[in-house]
Amino acid sequence: MKFHLLPLLALPLFSSAQTNLDSMNRWSIGASFGVHDGMAPTAGYTKIYQIEHFGINGRYMITNRVGIRLGMSYDFMDFIDKPYNTYYVRTSLEGVVNAGDILHLPQVMPRVGLLVHGGFGISHMWSNNNPIYPNSDPFFDRSDEMLNFVFGATPQFKINDRISLNADLSFIFHAHQTNRFDMQAKSTHGAIDGYMLNASIGASYYFGKNKTHADWTPTKYSEGVDELKTRIQALEDQAKDDDKDGVPNSIDTENDTPEGSLVDSKGVSVKDQDKDGIADAYDACPDVAGPFSTNGCVDSDRDGVADKDDDCPQIAGIASSKGCPPVDRVHQTVMVKAPQDIQFDYRVNELIGTSYPGLDEAVKVMMDNPDYRLEIAGHTDNTGEASDNVLLSKLRAQNVANYLISKGVPASRIDVVGYGESQPKVSNETPEGQAINRRVEFHIIFE
Repeated sequence: MKFHLLPLLALPLFSSAQTNLDSMNRWSIGASFGVHDGMAPTAGYTKIYQIEHFGINGRYMITNRVGIRLGMSYDFMDFIDKPYNTYYVRTSLEGVVNAGDILHLPQVMPRVGLLVHGGFGISHMWSNNNPIYPNSDPFFDRSDEMLNFVFGATPQFKINDRISLNADLSFIFHAHQTNRFDMQAKSTHGAIDGYMLNASIGASYYFGKNKTHADWTPTKYSEGVDELKTRIQALEDQAKDDDKDGVPNSIDTENDTPEGSLVDSKGVSVKDQDKDGIADAYDACPDVAGPFSTNGCVDSDRDGVADKDDDCPQIAGIASSKGCPPVDRVHQTVMVKAPQDIQFDYRVNELIGTSYPGLDEAVKVMMDNPDYRLEIAGHTDNTGEASDNVLLSKLRAQNVANYLISKGVPASRIDVVGYGESQPKVSNETPEGQAINRRVEFHIIFE
C-alpha cells in the first residue's frame, strides 16, 4: 500500500468534525474482572474457571471515534498440581477506536456499542514461593520485566447515560520475556517471548457535565447534505414528464403532446393515423392497425406474413409457402405431374383416357389429406374468341373436377376456375406452343 493513501484510510476515524464535540462527555473510568488462559511458554496450567484477573482503566475520547486509554491489570497464576504461583502486573497505554459508530450500531441498536483497542506498555512477573526465584518482588528483586503489546475488542451495553456494562477479550504478547510464565526455566522463544489471553467483564462510568458520552454520540453526516438535496431535486425535475409522452422534460422539445401520442426521441409527435404505434412514414399499411412484425399490416393468423401477402390469411403457415402451411414435396410432385397427363381434343372439353392414371394419384392425395383444398385452373390457347375460351377453359376444368368428385373427393373441397387464353405459359405462335397452353393446373390451397 502506498503511504500517501494512509491519510485516506484514517478519515473515518476523525470524521467527528461533523459532530459537536462540546455536546458530549469524554472521560470515563472502568473496572473489570475475569480469567486468563493460553499462556506460553509454560509447563504448568492455571485454573481457567477461577477469577484471577482484575483490571482498572481510565479513558479519554479525543473525538466520538478516537481516544486513548491508560490501564493496569493484575493476574494471579495458580498453577494446577504445582506448589508455586506466579504474579503478573501489566500497565499499558492504548489507542481506542469507537468501531460501533463506524459500523453505525447506535442507529440500529442504540444501547449496543463496540470498542477496539491496542497499544503497548510494561509488564512485571514474579514469584515468592519459587525455588528458583525465592523472595522475589514485583519491581526490583528477581522479577521479570518485559515490554507488552495489547490488542483487544470490547462489546458494550448501555445501562444509562452514566454507566455501561462491558466485556473484553484481549491478546497480550511480550518482548524481552526472560522466564517462562511458571518461572521454572528460561524462555526459549525468539523476539516474541510469550503471550496470553485475558477475558473479562466489567463496567464503565462516564462523567462530565453533558448528558451523553462520546461512546454513544453518533456521527452526524450533515456536511454536504444540502448540496446533495439540491442536486437530487434537480435530477428529479429533469426526470419529470409533464405531458406523459415517455420523454423527460429535460430533452422534450414539445412539452404539451397529448397523452398517449406517438413521439420521437425529442418528444415531438409523429403521424400515426391507425394508432398502432408505427409512424406512418414506416407503416406499410398506415390505414389499418397491425403489429411491428408485419410492418404495421394486419396478420390475422399471426404467422408473420401480412394478410395482403398471405395466400392463407386465416391459417397459420410459413413465409416460404406464402403464409400457407407447408405441403409435402411428394404431394406437390403429384399435383404438378397429374395435370400434365390430362389431354383434350382440339376445341373439345372431354377428357382423353390417358388422363386418368395421373388423376387417380391426385384423388389419393386429396383423400389422404382432408385439410387440403384443390384449385383446378383451366387454360386455352388463343384460337377463337376470348370469351369462348374462358368458357371452354372452365368447362375443361370442371370435367376434371367431376372425375375427382366421382372418385370420392368432396365437391366442397374443389374450386374450379377458367382463365381462358389470359395466362399462356409459352407463345401461341406455333402449334406446339398452343398445345402447351391448352392445359389444366392443380394448386393445393387451404381455404
